[in-house]
Amino acid sequence: MKKPTRRIQNKKATSRLAYRKGFKFSRHGVEEFGSGKTDIMFCPEGDTVYYYKSWHHNLLRYKHLSESKDVRFKLCPYHEMKKNRQWEGEIRIAGVPVKLLGEIKKAAEKMSEEAYRRDPMHRILDTKETKKELKIFTSENQLARHIAKKIFASFKKHFPKPKIHKAKGADPVLITMEWQE
Repeated sequence: MKKPTRRIQNKKATSRLAYRKGFKFSRHGVEEFGSGKTDIMFCPEGDTVYYYKSWHHNLLRYKHLSESKDVRFKLCPYHEMKKNRQWEGEIRIAGVPVKLLGEIKKAAEKMSEEAYRRDPMHRILDTKETKKELKIFTSENQLARHIAKKIFASFKKHFPKPKIHKAKGADPVLITMEWQE
């Protein structure tokens, strides 16, 4: 009768993998924002609340609220990014006629509102308008992609496919679009 064999994972072998050239760790929210906190935090700049290891719109879904809970005030990641002038997505739209800038801004704002309803950290950080181009800065790179797709779908005749430029080894993304008559 044969004994069943067990595979024992060699801890030294797996730890060596981490130091091997080219090995990449996974990118999770823990690495980006640190591990989850157990208390309740309010953002002094906005109306977001941190509980259950993520930021929410309000306290309506928090079931364990009591007077003995620790409450702190800390800027949420969105307001930290706004304060530090950081962004993860940038859309540059060049050559748009002045009369259509309003429509493009409305489309971008609508996409931003939809993303905000799903997650309070996903919003447009800032918009800058010059004579030559419109720049839209977002707190999430995927939001920038969704906004560019929406603008492209709305004005297909006037825009070629958006060009996406990724930063090496980082999250930020630059999307360029140019108006064509």
